[in-house]
Amino acid sequence: MRRRFSQQTFILLRPRLRSHVRNLIHPHPLNSPFSTIFTPQPTQALVPVGLNGSISLTIHHPPRPSALSPILIYLPCGPLPLPLPAPSLAPLALSANATVVSLGYRLSSSAQYPTPIHDVAAGYDWVVKHLVHGSAAHNGWQSPRTGSAPVTVCGELIGGSLAAMLALTECHANKHGAVKALVLGKPVVDWTAMYPIASSVAEDLTPAEDEGPAVGNSTKAAHPKSRKKKPAPVDSWLAHASSPLLSASTLLQARDALFAKPEHYHDPFASPLLFFRSASSDIPPPEYTFSHHFPDSVSSAPSLSQAAVTTFLKPRRAYMRYPPLGSALVLPRTRVDVGRESVLRDQGVELAEAMGRSWALYGGQGAGRGKGAGAERGDGHGEDVVNVEVREVEGEGLWGEEELVGVGRLVAETLGSRA
Repeated sequence: MRRRFSQQTFILLRPRLRSHVRNLIHPHPLNSPFSTIFTPQPTQALVPVGLNGSISLTIHHPPRPSALSPILIYLPCGPLPLPLPAPSLAPLALSANATVVSLGYRLSSSAQYPTPIHDVAAGYDWVVKHLVHGSAAHNGWQSPRTGSAPVTVCGELIGGSLAAMLALTECHANKHGAVKALVLGKPVVDWTAMYPIASSVAEDLTPAEDEGPAVGNSTKAAHPKSRKKKPAPVDSWLAHASSPLLSASTLLQARDALFAKPEHYHDPFASPLLFFRSASSDIPPPEYTFSHHFPDSVSSAPSLSQAAVTTFLKPRRAYMRYPPLGSALVLPRTRVDVGRESVLRDQGVELAEAMGRSWALYGGQGAGRGKGAGAERGDGHGEDVVNVEVREVEGEGLWGEEELVGVGRLVAETLGSRA
């Protein structure tokens, strides 16, 4: 018969032997993200959205709940035809030791904008009411939380657009449940900047390679007026329009399907970059549609001119102050992940620069130092914190399970612990 250790027997063991028995029970430290402690099963919540149906929330509970466990609202990438399966969120909850709420917003050709905006707002209100305040309990799961939990929002692609919208409008300084941190992956933050591309236009706009200094017998410098003007840099939308994972034509087709009218994607709640500046294009007339005038394929309109393609693009944009003067909004600490070969790279970088510029010019509570993206401020503990960060990766940079684990660690080590 196998002998069992009672609690009294365990206490009477010598210290070294007690440590050995403890290691047999828990091979990993209890504070390790790979600890063998029990991980609660996800629970579901059905949230009504006014009189317009309801949405489903999937709640992944933290394996080691505590009073400081953050809440992370995750917004999926949306109805885009991606070749990769949706990643599991269990590792995200494990690595962040956070309550991860996957918000199942509705978005399709039959549930167009602004439906997902209303869904995200309703889901956020439910999270604040049931999970942020006091001791959170849901479907038999009980948290030891005794106060207001810090909230982080993250999302990818269209989910990144909705995450940015939520974070930029729900970051009130003194509100319980205000968004304190934001993590985005290749967000679609400016639908107005998208335009069809013909192959001939792409060839015309591609900058020539640098030929280096002129070589000859003459040592005279060329007259300034005779120097060739440097070509404008090619934006990521044009440079990577034919990307195999997410092309420009795929996003244009999605825009036609998900917005009933062009003015709907000229709304800052759909294109969050417009909180900081004017739209990249004018609203086309009602009888004009991109899909009617331009073929879906970027190579099927060889005779299309650059002027025709960029008919509605604005050469200049007006920048605006955000948050507005006198508001109680304080921009959340933010990280934006972009892929070097993604059509959406420039949008993500521009959003980070706009938020960094806002921190530098207008600041937040305790802010006032630094310029541009990556502006820093004192956090009140003698330590500087990067408010806005851009993380650029190779390829298109789509999030997988490994990337979500990295997001979780960021939330646990930096954003969640200081929010």
